[in-house]
Amino acid sequence: MQPVAIQNSLNAASRPGRLQRIALINPTKFLGNLLLNGQYIQHLAKWCHAQDSQLLVVLDSRFEQLFGPAFSVEGIKLCYYPRQALKQGRIPWLGVRQWWQCVSEIRRFAADLAFTIEEDSVAHRLTHLSGAKVRVSCSEARYHFGFDAILHIKRQGRCADTPSIWHVTGDIFSSLGLPVPEHISYPQLNLGSGQYQIGGDASRPMVVMHAGASKRYKQWPIENFVELAKSIVSEGYRLSLIGAGPDDAQINAGILKAVGPANCQDYCNQLSLIDLASVIRQAHFMIGNDSGPSHLGSALGIPGVVLFGPTDLGLWKPLGAQTSVLHHKELCQSDCTRHHCRKGYACLKEVSAEEVMAKLKTHTDQL
Repeated sequence: MQPVAIQNSLNAASRPGRLQRIALINPTKFLGNLLLNGQYIQHLAKWCHAQDSQLLVVLDSRFEQLFGPAFSVEGIKLCYYPRQALKQGRIPWLGVRQWWQCVSEIRRFAADLAFTIEEDSVAHRLTHLSGAKVRVSCSEARYHFGFDAILHIKRQGRCADTPSIWHVTGDIFSSLGLPVPEHISYPQLNLGSGQYQIGGDASRPMVVMHAGASKRYKQWPIENFVELAKSIVSEGYRLSLIGAGPDDAQINAGILKAVGPANCQDYCNQLSLIDLASVIRQAHFMIGNDSGPSHLGSALGIPGVVLFGPTDLGLWKPLGAQTSVLHHKELCQSDCTRHHCRKGYACLKEVSAEEVMAKLKTHTDQL
């Protein structure tokens, strides 16, 4: 459906010229995705407040502590999808009850417009169930059934001027007649004044390292991280390892064994998202794969390096001005994809520890 036709449908569902009740259904489980789109949520919340319109934003419950204060504006409702409760099979009825409460809250809101901004199955199912007068999907390839409009928004292979997922979301908002921020940015996070107490020698500048990755094509070789960690410690820095889950824990254990505990602390599986942000905020420099924590460091303005592989760099590149990206896309074939690479992801694996260390030293020299 074209923007004019969509707008006609929206006008028919609400007072002419203004939507009164908007539901943004965005329960993504990916921290990086929410950070890349978070400025739009903040901007829309402020716009709705100024327009005396009502806004409901649906987020994953895991992000309540970190993003709740950032997105809270008078008159704006936040609803949390209980993804983690649904995964905990020990008390299955508890997750189902929380799911029903989430769906009921969305339906009680009685939106004029409910829409998605990601190609996410949970978001689309909740939009189906929203009871909104107009339900809009942003996925051209999937989830067509049960929607009043499908937005044909290009994601891959965008023009050089508007490559980012930030611009994709801007196209979605523009198609719906919703406001687009003037400048590309992460959301402003309200973390408060609390500070997580970090161990180690406080006289040494701290480097935060996230050596894990959610996908194998995003994983810089573990031996490279070990080599890099040894160089970091030998140059007089203290190292803080972060991560979550058994895979990250195993990776961090190998790094800690290689460099020793004197100047390296492992915080894997010990930090809430607020604590994670506090640790990162105290860093002199941050190094990591293409991941949510790397985007969080970029959003907090921490200088750092993010290691990229076959992921679309234009689409997912961190937005922070102090974040550098290292990759060697020139080493891969033109037909390489995230799931098939004849060069074994050389674009990522051939980035050397020396290159990353050079970025760290360059930053240190500029201080």
